[in-house]
Amino acid sequence: MLIVNTGNGKGKTTAAIGQVIRALGHGQKVCLIQLFKGKDFYGEQLILKKLKNLEFRSFAPKHPYCFGNKGHEAAKTECLKALKFVKKLAKGRKIYDLVVLDEFNIALREGYIKLKVLLEILKELSLKSNVIITGRCAPRLLISSADLVTEMKEVKHPFNKGIRAEKGIEF
Repeated sequence: MLIVNTGNGKGKTTAAIGQVIRALGHGQKVCLIQLFKGKDFYGEQLILKKLKNLEFRSFAPKHPYCFGNKGHEAAKTECLKALKFVKKLAKGRKIYDLVVLDEFNIALREGYIKLKVLLEILKELSLKSNVIITGRCAPRLLISSADLVTEMKEVKHPFNKGIRAEKGIEF
């Protein structure tokens, strides 16, 4: 299956991590590939990398929001490395039951990776693995290609009151 978690609300990665835990609980093999989340900073990274049957990869450690006018080329290069790794998974013999492409929708939105290229890779990868893609602004073509789409809707968020991100809740 191809699963998309999108929308402006909180919980896209959190839901994907829940699926990772569920799959690992059943002894399945999982590959988690994160974009824009610095390594060993987010709570899920600190605990999940210790678990068996999970391969964890992190690319492009800074979110595009942090760049201003600088750094986009470096982020694009890192995203292309991540895409190359996903292509290797799709063509390779090593099989994962679940592959999570965390924040790949952001890379699509920013133009760091091309939707057409990702969809071609996903066609092949989703024949042997369930795939979850997270991030705001999922393109319509990705949504129509997916088997399951969940949109997280923001109703209220403390950030709008000037409250900063909290460890254990936001990261």
